[in-house]
Order: sequence, then C-alpha cells, then structure tokens
Amino acid sequence: MLDICPQNSKIFREVIHEVLEGAFNFFDRTGSGLYYEEVLGTVFPLHKQDDEDYGIAFLKKLRNEITDKFNHEFSPLKEYVIYHILDWVLDVTDEPFSPSDIIKKSLEKKDTSNLHEEELKVLNSIKTLEDLKGICFEDLDFLQVAEMFEIFKKSPGTVSKVFHIDLDYYTDLLPDDILLEYNKIKDYLNSEENGTGVLEVTETVSTKDDFYEKVDDLVETFKHHIVHKKGHILINNEIGQYKEKHVQVIFDLVANLGLKNTGILITREVDTGRGSVDFYLSIGSDYRALIEIKLGSHERYKDGLTYQLPAYLLTEKIDYGYFVLVCYTHEIYEQAKPLYGEAQQLSLKYGKKIKFERIDASGTLKSASKIQDEKGMGFD
Repeated sequence: MLDICPQNSKIFREVIHEVLEGAFNFFDRTGSGLYYEEVLGTVFPLHKQDDEDYGIAFLKKLRNEITDKFNHEFSPLKEYVIYHILDWVLDVTDEPFSPSDIIKKSLEKKDTSNLHEEELKVLNSIKTLEDLKGICFEDLDFLQVAEMFEIFKKSPGTVSKVFHIDLDYYTDLLPDDILLEYNKIKDYLNSEENGTGVLEVTETVSTKDDFYEKVDDLVETFKHHIVHKKGHILINNEIGQYKEKHVQVIFDLVANLGLKNTGILITREVDTGRGSVDFYLSIGSDYRALIEIKLGSHERYKDGLTYQLPAYLLTEKIDYGYFVLVCYTHEIYEQAKPLYGEAQQLSLKYGKKIKFERIDASGTLKSASKIQDEKGMGFD
C-alpha cells in the first residue's frame, strides 16, 4: 500500500486502496487499447510524457505498490500520477466509475468491528472519485510546483519560510532545464557561505546607487566583449546568427562571472504575471532590476522598450530596467540610436529609471591600424 491516510486504521486504508486499485485497473484497461501518448502518457508531467518505456514501467510498479501489503512512500510524482489517473477516469470515461460499489463490497467481506465510527462515515460518504481525491491528498502542492519555483527564483526564503515547501522534495516534477536552474541557484546560495550562514561578499553593495552601478557595469562588460573582444563571432558568423535565447545564454555566462561575490543574484525567465522578463537581478527585496534583451532583427524590437519593459517594471514594482538591443547589422545599430532619447522620455513618464543600450554585433568595425576618425573607434 501507499502511505496514504497513515493516521487511519488498517481496514480504512485497505478499503481506500481497493478503490484506487479499481480506478487504476479501469484506467489501465481502457488506455492499453490506445496509443501510449493518447492516455497512459498523459498522467505524467509534460517532461516525462515522451519516455514510453519509463512510463509503462512506472505505472506497473505503481500498481504493484497500490495492491501489495507493504507500506510504500507516497512521493510527489506518485501523487501527481494518481491524481491525474483519477481525473481521467472521472472526466473522460463515458460510464461513471462508482467508488461506493467497491466500498460496499469491501466492507461486506471485512471484520469492521475495529473500524472507527467516523471512519465508516467517511467511507460511506465517498460517492465519486472527486470525494476520494479529497481524502487521499492532504494538499495539492504537487500541482503548484511551477508557481513555487517562480517565487523561489525571486525570493528563495519565501517558499520555505512562508509556504513551508521544500522544493528538494519535488525535484522529480521539475523539467531538466528547470532542475538545472534550481540547482544553480542553490549552489550559488550554498557555495558562498563562509561558515556563519552569511554569503561571502567581497564587493560591497551598500546603496541602490552601488547596485545600479553594478548593473550598468554588467551591461557595459557584455557590450565590450561582443564589440571589441571578438565576442560577435560567437553569435554572428558564417554558420548563422544566434537566436535571442542563445544570446541570453551568453549574457548569462558573462553575468554570473561578473557578479560573482557581489551578492547579486541573477535569474532568467522570471514570470511577472504579464510575461517572462529575460533577467531579474536582486539583493533581497530592497535592490532589484530587470534586463530585457532583444535582437535588432526582431520586427517589433521598439515595442520591447516602449511597452514590454515598462509593463514588467510596473507589474513587479521595480524602479530600474535595462533594454539591451543586439544588432547584427550596422544599419540597424544606427537606426536604433534614437532609442536612447526614448528611454529618457519613458523614465520621466513612468517615474522609473529606464535605460537603453545598443550593441553592434555586426563585426564591421575596422582594425585599429585602419581607423581614420573618432567614429571609427566604435566607442560612442
């Protein structure tokens, strides 16, 4: 048996598991006649739905754990799968599944003298699988892991201290890239500890101006490496041009090196409720900034500065935002020059500090020995 309702009597738990077994058999019998991805695979988290061998083996093992006499851990992944099996049987099948019939037959075969009166009332109250779900699952945290992770990215302590959720317990429900990001944040928080429980910070950031200066330096460092240190050949070469997501990965690498030991945490793809901002930088809740990166080849890159970044800042109530435009042609680089003034106007309009930076990733700058005027130096 699974570790469901551990506080209840053995008979109560046996009856509950007989209902679960009946629902599982109904699901398995119906789904086995169809393609795996049509039924059986749908009860897994999205990142686990494509592995049919894994899914079949997991379901077989889970069925055995429901029916045998041993106590098995009711892990978050098992909770997730059983919840969705019950949902499927409840909502998808034409003929209603009746838990009450199974409960009645089960109780007729058992010695119920040791069954508490309240337990008997609870069992007799189970008419549908929706009723059964209310008994089997103490909470539905396993359905809210994505939301909890977004909160964790912004404020790691909030998830454990406010919601009392340990994301380590739910790692099976995290896709590989999210798990990698989760471990990266944890490693950052843990690896910098100096034995006192306080992150070791060698570069002091004691005011908002210090924090903003670090953000400015980060953007300037990224620009300098792309424009003057041949970084452009990584993202714009004869093979092709990097897509926006790929450029963000390069920026992330530069940022994690540049911000090391500053105490500034940077996370990618933070959901603001109005969409995902590319980068969220913070030291606690006092110092925060957003960075949005766009390619000049994007048809509506100006809207990213005019509407998208201000919307994120207003939604998150953050005062500082950077819009970085990576230009694969010198023509677009020149066309974007007026956006510096646009950023200043937006700052006044919204009462935020909104900055713009363009990066010439065209690779057309001349060798220093061939420069004949100041503009050719490329440091405007």
